[in-house]
Amino acid sequence: MLLVIVNKPTITYDIPIYVVFTILATLIAAMGAQIVSHFFSVRRDIRKEFMQKYQDLFSGSIAPISNYMAIKTNPRKLHDVHYNVVESDLLEIAIIKLQENIKYASPTLLRVYERYFGYGYHEDGWGSSEEGDKHALIYFLLDDLIRSSKRVSVFSKMDRRRLKIIRYYYGVCAMALNFFEMDDSEQILQMEYFYKTKKVKYKNLNKVLYSLDRSKMAKHLLKHVSVLKKSDKGNFKEIIDTLKRFKTK
Repeated sequence: MLLVIVNKPTITYDIPIYVVFTILATLIAAMGAQIVSHFFSVRRDIRKEFMQKYQDLFSGSIAPISNYMAIKTNPRKLHDVHYNVVESDLLEIAIIKLQENIKYASPTLLRVYERYFGYGYHEDGWGSSEEGDKHALIYFLLDDLIRSSKRVSVFSKMDRRRLKIIRYYYGVCAMALNFFEMDDSEQILQMEYFYKTKKVKYKNLNKVLYSLDRSKMAKHLLKHVSVLKKSDKGNFKEIIDTLKRFKTK
């Protein structure tokens, strides 16, 4: 008996190459659309979150914070500012606003607030300057605003620069108040206006204010005063001598 083996025919489908490319392009486009959609969705959420924080915490604080420091840095404030203005009231507006919205505070701002809050319960606070920590609190509040607004493009470059300058002055004032009363601290702040000196930038100002390292504070303030002309340094002799003593400790 003869067995005949018949092979089944194999059917081969040739898919045109353009179809493959079309499918791949469709998949890539769909994935790209998902990524872009997710990006804008996250960006909207970040912006929405910031705007809520801005309305609750920052919007009512910027004006008093800005005007307070404008007064402190003005060497002609006795002439330019109304006689019945209580400068500290401007600072209290911002602090009360922060207390009401403390949920928005960053861990760093919260730690400085805890330190400032302690003055109401400890006879000498935490061994630091209450006025210094009050101004450091505003420094870190502005720092929060500058950092959190960076990704949402709310402020123009000019606005951000202005906020950074105000933050800088609060940092200098906070350091000065760890050594001097407000009168001398104002003299240091007004130095740049009165003597037309160049601003000094402090890269580690955050760390110094957070750690309350008085030796580094004194070093920074001496650098700040060092830009004065030799003929003008006589007006700051007592301030310079005090800072030099702390610098060596």
